[in-house]
Amino acid sequence: MPTQLSCPLLAVKLDPDRSLRRVLMEPREMLSRYQNIAISIQMASSVLEALQAIQVAYDVDFATYHLTLTVADAVDTPYVRTTYPDRWVSHYLLSGYVKVDPVLREGLVRQMPFDWRDLEASENAVNFLLEAREYGLGANGYSIPVVDKKRRALFSLNSKKPSAGWRKIVDQFRGEWLELAFLIHRKAIFELHGEYDPVPNLGKREIECLYWTALGNNSKDIAAILRLSEHTTQSYLTSARNKLGAATIASAASLAIQLRLINPYSNTHK
Repeated sequence: MPTQLSCPLLAVKLDPDRSLRRVLMEPREMLSRYQNIAISIQMASSVLEALQAIQVAYDVDFATYHLTLTVADAVDTPYVRTTYPDRWVSHYLLSGYVKVDPVLREGLVRQMPFDWRDLEASENAVNFLLEAREYGLGANGYSIPVVDKKRRALFSLNSKKPSAGWRKIVDQFRGEWLELAFLIHRKAIFELHGEYDPVPNLGKREIECLYWTALGNNSKDIAAILRLSEHTTQSYLTSARNKLGAATIASAASLAIQLRLINPYSNTHK
């Protein structure tokens, strides 16, 4: 069955004897800035509204959340919410800048947060960044990659402040931003899928067994490849099938491909 997605305020710092309900009932002026913004994200009606709250709370110019598509479809369109000007978003899409954007390119392969000043831009990317300035975007930014169940997302903040002032802001708030990135990610998944997240938590062995199944191997073959007993291999396959809510092992492998949990054209499991 699909894994149920709860959307709790996980990152709010609470004492063990204080419930979230009590925190929400306390005067907002008694809470820290981080607790206030975390509550604002939780209460926001949409991811865009949550991004706008972060933008105001940290006095940055723009905030963006980009989730690469998880489920394979005829139209491979990512989920993006941003406070960038509509003019820039339209120009970005029509110009095909997704192919040269150095922030997006690096953000979807990196594991750790990064400051945009540390990026090396190609000649095409330099022209792209200059145009971004002309459309009112700031020269400085900070991005936080989010990796969750094979999904990759990127939470970014952009600022027009001078580099020296921006460095101080990043040094002061990077820890809070890291936790807020995951709150935004959870809200986005909830906005996309509602109460149930279609991507289950599969273990490494379950993924490996589905990968080899997709390549046409039976449980006996897979047991030999992974140096497991056939009984253990069958247990992993059955567990993966149940988590995916599939009727057969073959349909489980097919669904795992659709959800991009495995890629039978990749040799990463060999």
